[in-house]
Amino acid sequence: MKKLPIFILLLGCLAGIVYADMMDPFAGVLILGLALIVLLVSWTITLAVELVTSFVYLHLKKLSKWVLLSVILANIISMPLLWGFVIAVTLLSPSMTTYLFALLIGEVGVIVLEAVVIFLVNRKGIKKSDAVAMSVINNMASFLIGVVLVLVARL
Repeated sequence: MKKLPIFILLLGCLAGIVYADMMDPFAGVLILGLALIVLLVSWTITLAVELVTSFVYLHLKKLSKWVLLSVILANIISMPLLWGFVIAVTLLSPSMTTYLFALLIGEVGVIVLEAVVIFLVNRKGIKKSDAVAMSVINNMASFLIGVVLVLVARL
């Protein structure tokens, strides 16, 4: 039960909205309901960014827009896995260094997972290189938007 406030704080951090000072983990703790809302908003923003970048990529490469459905599926699979992984690792060793390391490893895993899902769902309509490129572009764009949101929220 003592770890619940830390868990909620980490959920908020992962959503890209709440900044946590790991030396004072109870500062800025969100109530559970609000944390879940923040996660859903974050997920919606991430999905919107990745759909826009995917649409632009598909349009420029003249590929089927049906691939966008696999981007949605990939996000439905990858987002909870990323959050769960980062939270679990950070709870084992609560520090900002651990959080950032887990986030980096998790993001690399998400890029691989999303590329595989996009390719497997669209095997006949997309090359592996296009699936990988889309995944890298999508995740870089959504990560950078998240960083900008964190910086703006801290102002």
